[in-house]
Formats: sequence, C-alpha cells, structure tokens
Amino acid sequence: MLRPSGSPTRVSGSKVVGRVKFTDASSNSLCKVDKSLVCKGFWEAIDEVSRICLPRRSGKTYNLTQLLLFFSSLLDLGKLENIPNSALASDGLGAQAVSDMDVAVLCRKKRECLFKDSLLLTKYPGFFKEHFMKYPVLYILLSECKGASFGTFIRALCDTLASIIKKWLEDIELTNAIISAPLSTFIAKQFGQYILLIDEYDIPFISIHLTKWSDEDKQAALDVMKTLFQKMLKDNDNLRKGLLFGVFEIPLTEMGSGANNIKDIRMIPVEESDIQGSILTAAHPHSGCGMDALTDSFWFNAHEVEQMLDNSTKWCTRIAKHKTFIIQTIKKWYNGYYIGRFRGKYNLWSVSSFIEALCGLLSQTTSDEEADIAAITKSAARAYWVTTGTTGLIEAQIDRHRLQFIHLAKRLLCDYEATKSKADGGSPDKTSSEPLLPPPPVPLVSTRFNLINFDGELFSEPGLLTLCLYAGYLTRHLSTSVCIPNHEVYQVWLQLFARAVLGTELADNSTNNARGALLSELWENKTDLLYTLATSSHGVLSNHNNYLENDHANHVANTIMAVSRFGMLTHPKQRTVEVSHVVPTRENHAGTGRCDYFGVVIEFKLIENSRREDTAYHKEHAEEGLRQIGIKNYDACLVGCLECMDVGMAIGNSAVYAVSRLFRRPNAHAAWEEVDSFLIDVFEEQMTGKGSGVNSIKDIRLVRAAESDMPGKISHSDVPHTHKGIDALTAAFWFNVAEVEQIDVCLGTY
Repeated sequence: MLRPSGSPTRVSGSKVVGRVKFTDASSNSLCKVDKSLVCKGFWEAIDEVSRICLPRRSGKTYNLTQLLLFFSSLLDLGKLENIPNSALASDGLGAQAVSDMDVAVLCRKKRECLFKDSLLLTKYPGFFKEHFMKYPVLYILLSECKGASFGTFIRALCDTLASIIKKWLEDIELTNAIISAPLSTFIAKQFGQYILLIDEYDIPFISIHLTKWSDEDKQAALDVMKTLFQKMLKDNDNLRKGLLFGVFEIPLTEMGSGANNIKDIRMIPVEESDIQGSILTAAHPHSGCGMDALTDSFWFNAHEVEQMLDNSTKWCTRIAKHKTFIIQTIKKWYNGYYIGRFRGKYNLWSVSSFIEALCGLLSQTTSDEEADIAAITKSAARAYWVTTGTTGLIEAQIDRHRLQFIHLAKRLLCDYEATKSKADGGSPDKTSSEPLLPPPPVPLVSTRFNLINFDGELFSEPGLLTLCLYAGYLTRHLSTSVCIPNHEVYQVWLQLFARAVLGTELADNSTNNARGALLSELWENKTDLLYTLATSSHGVLSNHNNYLENDHANHVANTIMAVSRFGMLTHPKQRTVEVSHVVPTRENHAGTGRCDYFGVVIEFKLIENSRREDTAYHKEHAEEGLRQIGIKNYDACLVGCLECMDVGMAIGNSAVYAVSRLFRRPNAHAAWEEVDSFLIDVFEEQMTGKGSGVNSIKDIRLVRAAESDMPGKISHSDVPHTHKGIDALTAAFWFNVAEVEQIDVCLGTY
C-alpha cells in the first residue's frame, strides 16, 4: 500500500515475522517494509566516503544488501538463491524459458523481481533506469576478522579478502601483502570506478581491543588495519563512493590511518547548533530524496508501524478494533531512537517480533473483551532486541567502577521513571511540603571519544555514556543530554543496576527471587535475605561521596531502595513500587512521595560493634525503633496508603535484626488499625473481593478448610463411594488401594 500523503511509505504482505531478509521473495504474504529509497538517498547524499554507526538490528545489513543488489554489475546468483524461478512467472515466463536463460539475464530478472512495485521504481523510474546494475561494487564483510592470536587474526583477514578477490579474479594467489590497491586498480581498469560497501567495519578493531595479546601484537594488528583503510578510503583514485557500516565510531584519523575524508552520519549531532530547530519526528513527511531518504531507511517510522498493523488485520481482524491501545504499547516499549534529523524511531526487530507474537496469542483465543485483549497485548510486550546481543563492554565497566556506575544508573533510571510518570499523567503530591522535582537529565557534552582506548583504570562518564549511546542502550534526550529510550531498554538498565548493586554472583538470583520476597520476610520478622543483600553490596550503595564504613543505616536504606526496583518489596496488590527520590537519612526519616496503596516506614537503630553477637540487645534496639515510629507518627507521610508496614531495624557491621507491625485502614483519611497479617487476605481478595467479580468460586482442597470438617468425615481411599458428585470427582485423582492392588495382580500375571 502506498500512502497518498506524508513520507513515502509502502508495506507489502501481511504476515509479520521478526527476521526478514531483503532477498526473501518466496512468499508474497510475508510482510516487508519498503526501504528502497535508501538507494537514491545514498547516491545523492554521499559525495565520497561516509560512515553510519547504529546499534545492532537497526537495518544496516538489510539496507546494505539493497545497495549491493541495486548498483552492482557483478553477476552473483549466490545472493539471489532465495528467489525461486517461479517468482518470474508473473512476467509471462514459463519454467523452460527461465531454465534456458543466460546467467546475466536471469540475474537481472531476479533483481528486478526484488524491486518490483518498490517506492524507488514507482516514484523515480528515471533514476532506477539510469543506475540499476551499472557499477562495480566491492562488498566487504569484516565480521569474521578476529582471532585468538595475531597470526589467526591476520589469517582471518586474508581469507576475507581472498573470498572477495575470487569473485573478480580467477587463479590468483594471495600473498602476505595487503593487495587492496592492486585489486581496485584492476577493477577500475576493467569496469570503471567502483562503489565500496564495508559492513561491520568496527569488528576487527574491537576484536583487537578485547584480546589478551601483547602490546606489540596489538599494535601490529592495528597497523595492518590502518594501512588497509588508508589504501581503501584515502589513497584510492578508483573509488567512486564508499559507505562503512558499524556500531561504534572508531577514530580512524586519530589512529594515524590518514582516512580523514570520512563523513559521519550520526544518530546524534556533534554540536548543539546541529540539532536546534532541525529535528523531525519519525512521522514527519520528507521528500524521499537525499539525506532524509537515506537516514529514514533505518529503523521504522510511525507510518510504517501503523501500516504493518493495518496489514496484519488480514491474519488477525481484532487488531483493527484495538489498534490505538496496541500502538500505545508499541510506543512505550520500542520507540525513542534518533538518526539524522529524525527522532521517535521504532526498534524494527522488536516491533516485528511483538506483532508476530501478538498475532500468535490472539489466534489462540476467541475473546474480544477489551480487558482480555489488553492483557494479551501486555503479555506480548517484552524484550526482543536486548536478547540478540550482549552487554559485555558495559559489564566490564561495571566490574571496574561499581560505585560510579551505580550513581550514573540511578540517575538514568530516575530520569526515565519521572518522564514516564509525567507521560502517564502522574503528578507530585500536592499535600507535601516539598514537591517532587524531576531529576535533571544526564548530560553528554560530546560524543568525540576514543572507544578503543576506553579501558583505563580511571572512570569516564562521557566514555560510558558514548558506549551505551552507540550500542543502543541510550538515546538523545536534548542536544546535550541522553536518556533511556524505552521500556525494553529500561529492563536492561535494571539488570545492569542489579549487577552493580549485588555483584555478579547475586545479580541473577536477585531478579529470580519471588515477587515481594523481601517484603514477605519482613512481614515474618525475618532478615536472612536482607542480611545477604546488605552484606553482599556493602560499600557501593551510597548517594554521598563521603560515605563512611560505619554509616550502616544509609547503606541498608540504599540496599532496600535498590532491590525494590527488582520487585522484591512489591506488595501482591501492586504492579510496581514507587521509590522516593529522597533517600531516608537520620535527619529526614520519611522522605517524600506519594504511595497509592502500600507503604513501608523503617526506623534504623545502630548496633554497637562490641554487642554484635548479643541477639537480645539487637531485638531490644529494633523494638525501640518500632515504638519510635508510632510515637513520632512517621506513618503520616504515607499519603494515600491503605496498608502499611512499620519496621524497626537494628543494624551494625554484618548484623541486621528487624521487627515489624502491620496496619490497615478503610480509606486514606481513616485511622490506622493494627492487624496480625494480611498476606493471605490480599491474595484471597484478589480472587473474590474488590474488582475481580470472581466471587462464585468453590475451592476443592487437598484438606478440608476448617478443622471441624475433618473428624469422622475423612474416608480412606479403600472405602467404597457412590460414584456420584464430589466423591466421584475427587476419587479420580491419585490411585486408591483397590486400584493399586489390581495393578499388582496385573503385574503378577504378566
């Protein structure tokens, strides 16, 4: 379908799948978003050599394949093997006619099949005719250029170059010398100036950077790569146009390669003046030409996402009725990226995977109730893109600089949560004397940073932010600041935060703990889990640079604040926990903020080192803290809460003891009433109480609910029953004595 107005948009097919190749032409039903205008954008926007650095799964390889198959005059049927000969039947060609075709004709026909009805052909037929299959194109994929030693690295590099040479030359023997210049000269003499396309150009440099080689071997490998890039990009009169694709911006000029003619097309502008007044939303119309056409070919824009959903209604009609909510969910989870002049771009891998999963889930149910569709949509919204790669470079920084990373991650998480709260219509508590202010954005003054040398002992916040920005874990917020782009990446930052807070060993266990695990322990006056968390993360949870080892209250308070982000303090009746931006201290016991249902108030009491083993003393101190909460009415800060827990906590060096009291009130203005426990009440209320409407459920339990039901009413499994009603139903589970005896008889006969 072609959109009549706005940005050129064409989405063919209706079956959305997560992974689609440009050369997939075996099924017309496969949903494909037309990105063919990248060819015109490339030709018009790139004068000599350009570089595009984007996160993985942003469409780099997909678009590079289009450029190769559109411009290249090389007859390579290997890249067209996914196009069956039957795809040419629409041109009136029979099977015999196709099999008798010359290789050059067959190659051209199959490539034309890929661009049939494309935006490029329909909107710019003159451009298509002038440039289609007219130029020699050198395509170099450097993803395999890595090795365990310097020798294996050079061998991998030579094998990569040899495979390219074999496409152009026959019977040539590759020597130890890098022969990119002779090859380019040969191609230019035979075919004219060529186009150079390099995919994953940064992999060799990152591979060298991460190895444990000697400094001499690393420098030797870098010298080889510098020479290669200099000859390919700088000292090469045979080059018509060149384009490099990668994730990280390697400083080739600073490395001495001499390749100073590269024009960078960035996710973000380098200087503030580049961004002001020139930002378009991803739904903003553009002409389909030049730089706009090139940069809009990466990720999805809003029109394309909407059209994909419209096309999907062929497979799942209920999408149309609930389209608004589905688009809102997609925007929350997968929107927020930036390239060129466009912001608000969608992660194409995650959007495609989400729609595929949603259609699959909807096909398994016939319900059309709004609540059911909303629940299915939310279950389909999960992390897809983040599972396609690792965060190894970021984790290496966490292991080196835990305290600094925690401070940075908390700022990013709080910034995202405040922005999300504002977008959801949240507002500060008007009754509070100190209104909550949104945290300041995290600044990034410049992205000119040498990532190759980013492994020193000194922590560099700009370096880490730049690393996360290029890798896709951050995006531009303003011209001089960055932020977490969406809810999918927010989940990653929670995991990284857990790693920094709890260390590598406990990070996975913390996120695997049951929802509300720490809260359940505190309800029962237990502190085993809290003790493990507090002692494992000792020394890394302070908000203050002058943190002292004996400031145990501040440390444990920060531990509680941190693990609450993982759901370990979440009440069963709450989906999330709102964490105060003001960390409790001795001077500010209550913090600030608003709780919608449940709150926790903790008073800390310090345990003297000389009495660390005195359990009775610990208990006495904890109970004193509990009494102080009531005397000083600290619960008054829990505006809006209907249930709360007061905790008196005695803490010291490797010692934690807690006692708690539980309270409930019928409304936010009533007085608190102490209760023994409401954990069971909450779970039963979720099923039979307010809002669920499920009050007709009769439980058939493993044991009778009341003790009075049991005496004289329990039958042994060998007692005959009427084969009717509840007896017949419950007797169908497990084996009774008669059945076991019969099994024994049968086995004996056998």
